[in-house]
Amino acid sequence: MLAYILLAIVIGALGGIHVPINGALGEHIESPLVATFVFYGIGFLLIALVSLVFADRTAFLALAQAPRWYLIAGVISVLVVGTSTFLIPRIGALTLFVVFVSAQLVVRMVLSHFGWLGSPVDPVNGVKLFGIALLLSGAFLVVSD
Repeated sequence: MLAYILLAIVIGALGGIHVPINGALGEHIESPLVATFVFYGIGFLLIALVSLVFADRTAFLALAQAPRWYLIAGVISVLVVGTSTFLIPRIGALTLFVVFVSAQLVVRMVLSHFGWLGSPVDPVNGVKLFGIALLLSGAFLVVSD
């Protein structure tokens, strides 16, 4: 479990810098759209190579049987990264991430409470609500001057 937590910390830290880098690229080239295209183009090439080399071929066959609505995750990903690329130069990385993470935690708490989208059921209780209240209070303090 500790190894997974450490991996999550490392990847979380990388997640804290990848969108600001893309935002800086979008600002530098004056096009959030082209920056997002580059972001996903490089990502596509890398994941295509890794998947073709390491993925179990049956997963590609199973993809044909998967419900089509699962593909919405790709659309959401483009919206998240594209919007982040647009917003970073306008509201700053800190404000963006505080708002994004706060919104994600609230949504994920609801998903877990009901067990939606394959999430294990983890009911909301008073302690979790208190934690969310602290989170949102902290977010408000971070983004307000």
